[in-house]
Formats: sequence, C-alpha cells, structure tokens
Amino acid sequence: MQNNGQTELVSGGTRARFALPSPETITAPTGPAKSNPEPLVYDIHQAAAALNICPKTVRRLLARGKLTSCKVLRKVLIPRTQIEAFLKATCDKPNFQ
Repeated sequence: MQNNGQTELVSGGTRARFALPSPETITAPTGPAKSNPEPLVYDIHQAAAALNICPKTVRRLLARGKLTSCKVLRKVLIPRTQIEAFLKATCDKPNFQ
C-alpha cells in the first residue's frame, strides 16, 4: 500500500512504513569504470552490427572469401582480426585505436 510517497510493509502481523527514494536521488556507484574488453570473435549478427551492414551481406562476404570464419559448436564465428584485416584492405585510411 502506498500513502503520500511512503510504502507500508506488512510482515507477520506488524506494519512498518518507510519512504522510497525518488529516481532522481538514486545515483550510480562512483567507483572506477569497468571497461568491457573487445570480444575476440563475433557471430554473424555481431559482425554485421560492427560493420554497420546487414547479416546477409556478412554471409555474402564469407561466401566470397573476403572474410574468414570458423565453426564452433555449429556456430559461425568471425575473429576480430579478420574484420580488422577486411577493413584495412578495403579502406584507404582506417582509424583503429
């Protein structure tokens, strides 16, 4: 039950009232930011998102031999190095970090 920003908690026949914090007052932890490392391999949909193309185009590039993949547990995986090599081969001045 809520009354004027307070919530009533009923447990074992006793009632307790407490105020819920507003969403504006809740902040994220201020510890060091954890950066997720780049994945070593991408599936077809992830590679398509990384290259900003559709998954069908990724399959076409694989069929033409422009990208190389490996199969792990019946899943097609494309190494990140293959995607970077493809970009280096097709771009005049790639901007890798």
